[in-house]
Amino acid sequence: MARLYVIGPVTGKLDENRAAFIKAADALADKGDLAYIPHMFVPEGSEWRDAMRISINEITDCRYRYDGVALLDGWEQSKGACLERVVAQACGIPCKTGDEWLKEAS
Repeated sequence: MARLYVIGPVTGKLDENRAAFIKAADALADKGDLAYIPHMFVPEGSEWRDAMRISINEITDCRYRYDGVALLDGWEQSKGACLERVVAQACGIPCKTGDEWLKEAS
């Protein structure tokens, strides 16, 4: 069982892309992983910089020790997701697509 943080595009997406995040987290949970999404930690309507501070703090908080980051489709076009990925990798946290995490769990 892995503890994963899901990242992907939020800004400019309908309902902050919540449905895609929940779908990914549910699929990972069905495979036995613990999956967390930014929407659980970032208050709705937060400014982008505040959202990034909160999300990056969550990813890097040593109390929780995420085993990895799951990347949603379209993460490459998201300034925030790219930043989160760089920080996670710099901290030694593996980053893979959601599908890669799902295959690994099988």
